[in-house]
Amino acid sequence: MIVDTSRSTWRMVGELWLPMLPIIGYVLLVSWIDIAYHLEEYEFPIAILGVLGTVIGLLLAFRTNSSYDRWWEARTLWGAIVNDSRTWVRQLIAFSKTENVSKEISPTVQQMAFRHAAWCYALSRNLRAGDPFIGMDELIGRDEIDTYRTSNNVPNAILHRQAIELRRLREQNQIELYEFVELERTLTRLTNSMGGCERIKNTPFPALYSRMVHGLIYGFVLFLPFGLVQVPTPGLIFISLSLSLGFLLVDHVAIYLQDPFSNRPSDTPTLALSRTIEINIRQMLGETEWPDKLEPVDGVLY
Repeated sequence: MIVDTSRSTWRMVGELWLPMLPIIGYVLLVSWIDIAYHLEEYEFPIAILGVLGTVIGLLLAFRTNSSYDRWWEARTLWGAIVNDSRTWVRQLIAFSKTENVSKEISPTVQQMAFRHAAWCYALSRNLRAGDPFIGMDELIGRDEIDTYRTSNNVPNAILHRQAIELRRLREQNQIELYEFVELERTLTRLTNSMGGCERIKNTPFPALYSRMVHGLIYGFVLFLPFGLVQVPTPGLIFISLSLSLGFLLVDHVAIYLQDPFSNRPSDTPTLALSRTIEINIRQMLGETEWPDKLEPVDGVLY
């Protein structure tokens, strides 16, 4: 899903007003002192500021690239979940045997397909520290849901239930051995994708690195006006605030990207992808209508 970039940009700029307020006050104070008392003799070497700005830029570039790698890996993992979800249901439908002459899909296969849609929603909400049981009763029975309430990892419990049902199909000779192996491989890939998402979620970006970058940015801002005392006051204010806002904005973009499951519009649209998976599953089961149960946030379903 493509998120409205202009809306996300203005949202980030709005969140920067609070950290920018002390910087604005400091720059205006230094500018007033420069006008009143002429600070030319306290001029800070601009070459040192240039070196410091270059170092900050390199650190921010490394952090932004690392954060983007996390965001892109999350999107890649969910792309794999979409593909493997379609494969899982297609294999269940194609491999399962039925005594019905009309070749209707068996209730067990339907149940396993809807359980997989519930798994997608549960994984999405679990990654965002939400309630994984929201809307689950529309896909699977309440008795089954109650069996998951004692688990501290609901998506994993659902996959475990799928494995048990898959083994039961094999024991009942409803699928052949090689078909069982292929379905088990698909289930393993889904488990690996889930583990990859949990690894990203549970491995935060090093806080020490963030504090170091913030300290260098504010240190740069502290000395920057003194390196521009030869510049006319309007130019001093404009350059100081522009560079400060630029560094803080890049740092904020990295913060947005480093946690792709933090429930922001710029994150991986896991709910929208889960909804796509559910619709695909319902179509594969022969349904032509389905409830529109997800509400967009700020015009975006993410």
